[in-house]
Amino acid sequence: MKNVIIFPDNSQSKLSSQDKKVLQKLIEAAKIISFLYLAQKNPRYPGANFYPADARKKEIEDAAKKNSQILNPYTFIERNKQGELVAVPYSQKFKKELTQVAQLLKEAAGLSDDKVFQRYLVARADDLLQDNFDASNTLWLKTDHSKFGFVIGPFDRYLDQVFFQKRAYMCWVGILDEKATRGMAQFKDLILTSDRLYLPGARRAKIDQVKIRIEDTILFSGLVADFMFVGNNLPSSADLYLIKEHGTMFTLFKPTLKWRFENWLFPTFQQVFDESTQRRFSKEELEKAFLQSSVLHEACHSLMRYEDASGRLQELFPYFDELFTDLLGVKGCGTLILKDSLTEKELEAITLATVCHSLYFYASLSARPHLSPYAVGGAIILEFLRKGKALTKRSKGFYFDSYRALLAINQLTSIIEYYIALGNHKEAEEFLKRFTVLKSFSSFESYLKGIPKGNFTLDK
Repeated sequence: MKNVIIFPDNSQSKLSSQDKKVLQKLIEAAKIISFLYLAQKNPRYPGANFYPADARKKEIEDAAKKNSQILNPYTFIERNKQGELVAVPYSQKFKKELTQVAQLLKEAAGLSDDKVFQRYLVARADDLLQDNFDASNTLWLKTDHSKFGFVIGPFDRYLDQVFFQKRAYMCWVGILDEKATRGMAQFKDLILTSDRLYLPGARRAKIDQVKIRIEDTILFSGLVADFMFVGNNLPSSADLYLIKEHGTMFTLFKPTLKWRFENWLFPTFQQVFDESTQRRFSKEELEKAFLQSSVLHEACHSLMRYEDASGRLQELFPYFDELFTDLLGVKGCGTLILKDSLTEKELEAITLATVCHSLYFYASLSARPHLSPYAVGGAIILEFLRKGKALTKRSKGFYFDSYRALLAINQLTSIIEYYIALGNHKEAEEFLKRFTVLKSFSSFESYLKGIPKGNFTLDK
């Protein structure tokens, strides 16, 4: 089945017979969601299938002034017989499929002995049929200790490159790794307790509660399968009113973390960097650094939030948001060193993992063009590192100067923070035009040959 990934997993052997019945219902629901995502996805158009292919941006904006449902995140825009733009709610367009999903979730709730998880499933079933997820999102935030991790519905906005409004369906199913979660929760808390100054005039959004789960993922469906995320942070950044009141929770997915490191990041490290750089870091040190950088990235989504960033930057928001959290994570590690919670070498490894990750997004861009915001962000990081002489080309690879890298990242963080905190759309657009992905990565192209572009996944 397209856009459904089932991961090899041993954690299911620890489930009771009753839990396995719950799991089967969740998997059935997840598989249905993949069809809804495929109905939304269309890589030929910036607006995917959310808008008519012949509709210009101004026409949609004018229609939205008359009908607020046009830019509602849970509607398709179609033309009626008179050629006018009309909004069709997801719950109406996918009524048959969503009714089936809702029934499966209520059946799973009836089989579960986890009262918190039960209430969440029932609420999510109801919300899927009414295109409003506030009630179930609030209950989902209370499932941080539940055995099953289960998210289903339309959340992330990456497919909509016209307005960054419409949300795409996805689902994941996983089992909580309690030990790993406890360890990384401590690391997350350290970075979130760092005091940060906000730019004068910026509309700061303070997030009081940030939870974390690390899961043995069983299944991806829809957008999360297409993007092969290593982590995800919900509620959506568009639901800031909800996040400010109830907090947020991010999930890290162990199978994709391991796969991305083994198949991309570590081979990139071995092929791109010279022998002197490679001798400084072991595989184990880099793998730990990649996990830490993933926690930093997700945590920093909440460390620095601005009320109006998405509205000001519109479809350019993810380019700056994802880049800023990467940079802020590295910069914030300086505080951890002062607290004796991180060594200088660990910070060097985290910085190096960020560089390798930037190269990953470029190398995978041909197979996954929807990763463009990440690839552009990676291009900007590499440009600053090259100009700051943190990456210098030698006869057999690049030498990495971690001290110069931190200086360059500090400088870039300050620049990007202006755009995310105060910049307008025109300014952001002009800034991005200064960076060309192909040009930024051209020096590294020859070193990336032979690194596979496919998935390790088992498609069902």
